[in-house]
Amino acid sequence: MNKISKIVLAASLFSAMAVVPTISAVAANSNVSTVPRSELTQEQQKILEAADQVTVSEKVKSSPITTNALTAAATTSKTVTFKRGSSLAWSEATVDWSYNGNAVTNSSAHQDAGYIFPSIVRKNGITKQTSSASSYHIYLSKTTIGAGSVTPWGDVTVYNNDYSDYIRVNKDGTSSHY
Repeated sequence: MNKISKIVLAASLFSAMAVVPTISAVAANSNVSTVPRSELTQEQQKILEAADQVTVSEKVKSSPITTNALTAAATTSKTVTFKRGSSLAWSEATVDWSYNGNAVTNSSAHQDAGYIFPSIVRKNGITKQTSSASSYHIYLSKTTIGAGSVTPWGDVTVYNNDYSDYIRVNKDGTSSHY
């Protein structure tokens, strides 16, 4: 190995050592974006634009059931699903609830997500908001969706966005989101 080759090799190793900590710091902190959204590739921009769009679907799980028509109100169960993203990076928040016209008698919620590498989706939890109201229940779903890139040092989140979505289910069987 001649002297010039050794200098080039040393310079390459030095620059690689200087870059690696920066990249791993970005990958570890999901709130850091290394480039403005406008400088992302078209594919990365499409992933984030799809995440900004919301699809809501609602379906009846069971018809009204009464145990004694004189003493109990009819109870119906429904599901509402709140979806963000596309097939490349998506998240869903689902709320199941039962209602009888007078009150929300029961409710529960869960999150689901998926992505195709190098995109990222993080489920940050879905929680029932504290309320003493029996006429409605509110859930908060938190999700992070981002665009990634592959580097020689591993995958790196180039840009991401945190979403907080509220889902409200009501005693009359309707739902809303904000």
